[in-house]
Amino acid sequence: MKKFYTKRFSLICAFAASALLLGGGCSEDETEPAIGSKGVSSEVFVSSDAGSRTIKVETSGPWQARLTPETRLWVSVDGADSGETGGSLNLNYRTNNSLPRKGTILVSSARQQVVDTIYLMQYGTTPLLEFKYIGKQYSSVETIDSVAIDTNIPLSKKIYWTVVYDENSAAEPWADSVSYAQDFKYFRFRIADNKKFEPRTARFRLRFQDDWGEDHTTYFTAYQGIPGGTAETREMTFEELRGLIAEAEGEITLDQDIAVSGTVISDWASPNMAGSPMPKAAEKPDLGINDCTAYMQNADASLGLALVTTDAQQNNLQRYDKLKLWCKGLTLTKRSNPERYTLSGVTQDHIVTKEAGTAEELPAKRRFIDQLTDADIYTQVTLKRCQMAVRTGRFIPVHINYTNSFNNYYPAAVLDRHGDMIYLMTNHGCDWRFKEMPDGEGTITGIIVHEPYTFFERGGDIGRYQIRNVTREDIALDESADNVFSAVAVEWSPNGSKDPRAYAFPQYPHPATDSGQAHCVAATTGSGLSFMSTYAWLAVGSAYRAAENGLTINNASWGHKQLWDTAKNTGNSLIFEFSTQGVSSTQCSFVFTCRYHSAQGGLRYWTAEYSLDGDNWKKLTDFTVPDNGNWGNMQLEQLSGDKNVWMQVPTEILGQSVAWIRLRPVQNKIGTATTYDTATIASNGQVANAFTVSYAALRYNK
Repeated sequence: MKKFYTKRFSLICAFAASALLLGGGCSEDETEPAIGSKGVSSEVFVSSDAGSRTIKVETSGPWQARLTPETRLWVSVDGADSGETGGSLNLNYRTNNSLPRKGTILVSSARQQVVDTIYLMQYGTTPLLEFKYIGKQYSSVETIDSVAIDTNIPLSKKIYWTVVYDENSAAEPWADSVSYAQDFKYFRFRIADNKKFEPRTARFRLRFQDDWGEDHTTYFTAYQGIPGGTAETREMTFEELRGLIAEAEGEITLDQDIAVSGTVISDWASPNMAGSPMPKAAEKPDLGINDCTAYMQNADASLGLALVTTDAQQNNLQRYDKLKLWCKGLTLTKRSNPERYTLSGVTQDHIVTKEAGTAEELPAKRRFIDQLTDADIYTQVTLKRCQMAVRTGRFIPVHINYTNSFNNYYPAAVLDRHGDMIYLMTNHGCDWRFKEMPDGEGTITGIIVHEPYTFFERGGDIGRYQIRNVTREDIALDESADNVFSAVAVEWSPNGSKDPRAYAFPQYPHPATDSGQAHCVAATTGSGLSFMSTYAWLAVGSAYRAAENGLTINNASWGHKQLWDTAKNTGNSLIFEFSTQGVSSTQCSFVFTCRYHSAQGGLRYWTAEYSLDGDNWKKLTDFTVPDNGNWGNMQLEQLSGDKNVWMQVPTEILGQSVAWIRLRPVQNKIGTATTYDTATIASNGQVANAFTVSYAALRYNK
């Protein structure tokens, strides 16, 4: 077969382009392709650009050219397609933006009953067919997996697959149910259970043959491990496993041939399985902790375990999997206050059996917050009659740059009907992190955990228990505030649409003087004012409301720098003055969100107090306010976002024509760029950046 070429970037071709219609062309041997009365085939190569080509026909009698149906889609004859004796055949071809293609033109000689074939070979995009990675390790448990393919091959083409097994497993096919998904973007297959104590491999090959007859192949190897355990493995209960450490705390390496069985309540694909605390100052956390963390509970959901795999690839545990785990070689850790247990060092080789389960098979555990005990840690619990404490807030009210680095998870306060609070933990990887939280009541289902959070409190103590939802759907709260067990007596929630400040006449101190005009922020719900105890001008700033870009909104927080009276050595207060006339209830609480606006050097220790007469004050709770984050030297106790603070309030504050709550610094101790509370305030009593509040509300049960 003779081959003729039109080279796309040939200098000769460029010079001779004007001669194509006259039979000129560019060929590898600089000869004109000619056919006729020979019964042979010829290949003519042309560029991917649209163009023309003339084929010389050499016959001593009549001839007829015919294009196959597929060829007519992009090739046409310009002029005569037949002749009496010899001549030429002028072909036009279109631009090819796809793979190389081949057109077929048949030229027959009626007198000699001979057919010559012209293959018009048009260049195009080089076919691409590659697995995104060349191999993967699988556990002994049956699974269905998808491997990404990088390809530009159209769906109209065929990609063939074959699988070859190693000599240990060739007699029994175990990789099957093959299919393609998402327009050739994924290769799906099933890996069967390996019940033998020998590892095995299967090698998949994908092959595509282009129109020019060239093969393009790619390979993926599935490595399957052996079942965990041995024929002598003894199964233990969760109680027996936990009993291996008798002391209050401890850590042992399990050298016994034992296993435990339970149900997985986490999911390897969830971005919300574990937080990533900073290991030390100025060091970014390991964000991979989430992907290595799983949880399982026993059959009756009375006890749970945390599981930590050696790396993310070893964690293929899905929610509701029924798991039997071989424990030999794993590290069992026991921690106290609260009591909790972790198995670490888990790999896929520790899986004895794993079978998919359903949510319906899981024992239902429904609790109010005050009913939680240490036995509930690392089990799935549904909290009843809950609501978020902060309305119009987002799940992570932290600047997006810090959310993606240092402050990468966040506790949001959740209340229940009984008047208790627990923190809902949300990671930076959750796509709902900047969404507005629901305002109504409902249930929250998740895994009970204990996670210190140093960005709120030095040492990290934010309560004995927290809850982690696996999916956004686990937060089953009504979106509307109309369906909720509590009502708002008074609320400050500027939406950023305008400057919320104005001058007004508070009743504090009580009785107020007619001339006492203060710079205030008026309540957005109910009757109330917020102002400094000095009546000073308020600063206004930004807040981390539900902005889906992770940034702040302006005109949504208020506060002041003048926090300390150096002459009297006492703190100035941010006061909330309000009326609760006509309101009565058995439960009442106050919540607010606060921060130092943009730097370090804020007063650290505060107290919240209430008063019914403006003169006598009773303590509600003590709290701390962290400094804003120092990007270049971030500390464990710095937070580039809002801290939410919640407290119960005695119900005597209800039914009052006027009452007050104040937030007051109680110690002249401030932080620095690298310390928590080692410095004192400047002589003028001002902190480096204003202490601001962006939300506050007094609630009561209906």
